[in-house]
Amino acid sequence: MDPVLHSESDVVVAGGGPAGLIAALAAARGGARTLLVEQYGFLGGMATVASVGPFSPFHYDDQQITVGIPQQLIDRLIAAGGSTGHLKCVPEYGSGSYMAYFDREIYKQVAFEMATEAGVRLLLHSFVADAIVENGAVRGLEVTNKSGRLALRSRLVVDATGDGDVAARAGAPFQWGRPGDELAQPMTMFFEMANVDTGRLKAYIDSTPDDFEWTSNLYPRQPLPPWLNQRYFVAQGFRRAVAEAKKKEGFDIGRDTVLLQSTMREGVIVFNSTRIGKLRGTDADQFTAAELEGRRQAMALADFAHRYLPGFENAYVSSTGAQVGVRESRHIIGEYLLQQEDVVEGRRFPDVVARGFFPVDIHDPTGSKGYTAGGSTWIKPKGPYDIPLRCLVPKGLDGLLLSGRNISASHAAHGSLRVQGTAFAIGHASGAAAAVAIRRGVEPRQLDAAEVQALLIEQEANLDLEGSNSARMAVP
Repeated sequence: MDPVLHSESDVVVAGGGPAGLIAALAAARGGARTLLVEQYGFLGGMATVASVGPFSPFHYDDQQITVGIPQQLIDRLIAAGGSTGHLKCVPEYGSGSYMAYFDREIYKQVAFEMATEAGVRLLLHSFVADAIVENGAVRGLEVTNKSGRLALRSRLVVDATGDGDVAARAGAPFQWGRPGDELAQPMTMFFEMANVDTGRLKAYIDSTPDDFEWTSNLYPRQPLPPWLNQRYFVAQGFRRAVAEAKKKEGFDIGRDTVLLQSTMREGVIVFNSTRIGKLRGTDADQFTAAELEGRRQAMALADFAHRYLPGFENAYVSSTGAQVGVRESRHIIGEYLLQQEDVVEGRRFPDVVARGFFPVDIHDPTGSKGYTAGGSTWIKPKGPYDIPLRCLVPKGLDGLLLSGRNISASHAAHGSLRVQGTAFAIGHASGAAAAVAIRRGVEPRQLDAAEVQALLIEQEANLDLEGSNSARMAVP
């Protein structure tokens, strides 16, 4: 069936997750007629779809790196009673230096409000079916939804699908997972349990440090509203209970320890503990298998917690992700491929459009081991690093900008930039670049990086162009 023309825009953004939402806001505020396409009935991506939270750091140590429109989102959430703001994580190992907790339902509404205010047109419940390619340039998308197959024509597309679906369908070159065996980081089904006696749970965590790989406490810089939970912590361990359950009953959640943390709501705990490896989120059959395995592991873990962990005696599963969370898939090859050395050494680039800072965090793709057991990786950069505009421009294709975790980066570099704090910043960069390209009537590869940087700074991004302390931001 031939697609029916739905709309003509300057910019179509594919995907309404952290990168796509901010990209659409930046492009629209920059003067581009912008259409944002999302497969679900709300925005927010894995944060709202898969219960992935809290927001990973916007910070390197106490220096706030991600600001601008992403920080405005945090401010709006705080004003709506939907976020704690940035809480300092001590020690930062395993989580990063700060985390911002949020309410998923309030996030959904705030995202709609910000998009509407910016003049972003929304098209929900729509899957990317194909890219419209003409003479080597992407000039829109074909989507499938309740209306049938629709053509969304545009001068430029931003691929914020996470998996690089638009770029792949347009014929862009890509790598899959890590070199050699092409395995990606494992997927995870997040879920929450309510009616937890968090006092008992926290007392056990504090009194038995040898039973944990690592634990952290989180502290607000200003008093939290009284209706929010006042105590925040994260812990990975319960080694003894897991070992006992494995020995007695073959308990299996894909890893050797349990990772859990508090939430904005008293008595509610979120689990980031299931591990589904060696399956591809870009293959429908394997993705289906991952969903089945993720929910099996989640229910097994909830039963384990109820029977083995202090404080969970009267707890119950209150929420599961609408889909399994995918950490890694395609890495689209761009004009520059960001490497682990760039990340770890904190390298600067003249065409910087976003800055990264999170440790190289790679979950064991083949087994159940954590960081201290040697299966996973946690390498802190020597300082914030630059993400150049060239990483957002795919090789051999015009009319397309990459955004979020599918930008041009190696498996190891992706282990740092894949988190939401950096994805927000990359989204801001891609949206600003799209607006400038439309304004100038040029292809993304022809952009003057200085013009993109100027718009980003106008929109309050932190690029630290002088490389000095003058650009450092205080923690709000």
